[in-house]
Amino acid sequence: MPAPAKQPFAIARTEKIKAWTTLSKRVGHVARTTASAREHLNPNATEANITLCGDAGWQKDFKKLVDGMWLPKLKQGTTHTLAREFVLTASPEWFAGKTKKQRNEWAKANVDWLIERFGADRVAYAELHLDEQTPHIQAFVLPLKVDANRKGEVRSDRGNGWTLSDSALKLGGHCSELSVLQDEYAAAMKRFELRRGIKGSPAKHQTIAAWRKQMARPIDKPIKEPKAIEPTLADRFNIEDYGRRVAKAAHADVFKQMKPYHQQAKAQAKELAEIRSKLSILEPLAEAFKRLMELLLGHVPDLHSMEQRGEALEAVAALAKAHKKQAAPPEVDAAPPALNWGPPSADPTERAPREGKDKAFK
Repeated sequence: MPAPAKQPFAIARTEKIKAWTTLSKRVGHVARTTASAREHLNPNATEANITLCGDAGWQKDFKKLVDGMWLPKLKQGTTHTLAREFVLTASPEWFAGKTKKQRNEWAKANVDWLIERFGADRVAYAELHLDEQTPHIQAFVLPLKVDANRKGEVRSDRGNGWTLSDSALKLGGHCSELSVLQDEYAAAMKRFELRRGIKGSPAKHQTIAAWRKQMARPIDKPIKEPKAIEPTLADRFNIEDYGRRVAKAAHADVFKQMKPYHQQAKAQAKELAEIRSKLSILEPLAEAFKRLMELLLGHVPDLHSMEQRGEALEAVAALAKAHKKQAAPPEVDAAPPALNWGPPSADPTERAPREGKDKAFK
């Protein structure tokens, strides 16, 4: 009897951003406005990325807000967290076979969780990326806190009434807070049959850049023969235990040397599987294209001939032009409202959510 399939994971990662230049680069990457390397993107993506909350120009208003705080006057503005970047996704197998409606429901639930967890005024921008191998959401959450005195009254004698604090996000630095965050996110994603990651796991996240660098590096080091363990006096009286220790140490040594080969083999096998999958999709499309050319041209074209290839392209262009004239213009959503942080009157978590935060799912 086959073992039951393991439940996919709900994945949430977060990272502090403390420099304006870093923040600008990260927002540009998420909005796809920077000229950084994009070899990891899918050039044949069939859907555009979706803005779920805010817009890519939120930094301008936020910079003015921070400049008006009391922190820069105390020369503390460069030591505080400006924003936290979140990456929210699920195990790749969860997205397989999901409809657009199911995926959008998952994305909306993620944005709702961010707003409920951190407050509407703190969730500045969230984008659903559909141009990479696995759909995922990247969002920026701001550690905004009302600059209040011990009585809870907003300080009117300094700054604009706002300050920056990691504690405002309940992520002040203790590892238990990140564990609680994972618990809460997994609870929010439970209705999508996603589970929490393993608590206390020693596994460490490897960046895409580091993984690609490792995969590109040729592995040409020979496997070294494991060194034998020198027997102790006790080993001379218990040969079997000594043999087991030697075998275990040799196994660990060889496994460590073979691990890079194994990782490259897995990566290459995955790439081959993706190529086969794409070819299986392209084959019927190629046959359909040949039949279409036969209908348009009145004969089966020889696409190896430059003359008939040009004729086929002209026929396709004419068909596309005729279809474009008949097609109705696509609906365009209104631009999301710009962020506007006025003087605080209460805790941001008590404020009503901004209008238009769910515009992508109306």
